[in-house]
Amino acid sequence: MRYVRMETFTWQITLIAVLTLCVSIGYAEILFQDDFEGKNAIGQRVIDETKWMPLPSWKLSDNEDNHAVLGKKVLDIWGHGAGLSIAEFPAEFDYYADFKTMEGTGPGSVARFVFHAQEDRVDPLNLIQANSIYNYYSASITTEGAKYSPQHIRWTRHFVRERVRQVWSVPFADRQSRKRDVWYRVKFEVRANQQFYAYLGEVGADPNELIFVGTWTDVKKGFAQGKIGFSMIGNVKGGWGERAQFDNIVVTTPGYHPLPVAPSGKLSLTWGELKRE
Repeated sequence: MRYVRMETFTWQITLIAVLTLCVSIGYAEILFQDDFEGKNAIGQRVIDETKWMPLPSWKLSDNEDNHAVLGKKVLDIWGHGAGLSIAEFPAEFDYYADFKTMEGTGPGSVARFVFHAQEDRVDPLNLIQANSIYNYYSASITTEGAKYSPQHIRWTRHFVRERVRQVWSVPFADRQSRKRDVWYRVKFEVRANQQFYAYLGEVGADPNELIFVGTWTDVKKGFAQGKIGFSMIGNVKGGWGERAQFDNIVVTTPGYHPLPVAPSGKLSLTWGELKRE
């Protein structure tokens, strides 16, 4: 009888350890996710301000392309600077997003992603305009129709107080052309020592199907960690600016591959929740 009790106790401890490991494996690797399908108290789909610090140029638009993987709504941005996440992220992570460049006005046909955004604490009186008090890195994906360097990836170090943007622009490593008004999936590998790698593929592609398109290392080691987001050039009051749409934002620990699409065309549970009806 004593042996049976000990065996049962040992099995319970083993089960607890296995369940703890499963929970860790199943959830710890996803640091952030948003499919822009959340609703407010009266059932309206809205941008989740517990996840984002949206700008006036941010809005939700209908999924007019009818991609099942995109659900009902997508994030639509038309100019006006950098909008950022509430959360800050460590030195290393993988950043996935679906995006579509659009014509807009001005440079056009670009989607710009932000990493390691840090508040400029040298400006305690907030003399710099409110939507520009963060220094950050960005990666711009330019497609056909871009006024400057189409079919390129442009890496930028942005210092607000110095009013300086230092840009490194290189053609896509695979030399393939990407079209405007077409959805793509991008993955950025953000690594220690300010190293960045970019991969592109069709919307809904498995992470292993994404193709390497560029890399960059900041030798000045400007920003070690911070917020993510999007930065589009333009002026809301002036009625002009770059325009792009985004969806299915997922941030994971390095090397963790969320599954892309369930057989029904929806996002799988391991890449966030199923698209809500």
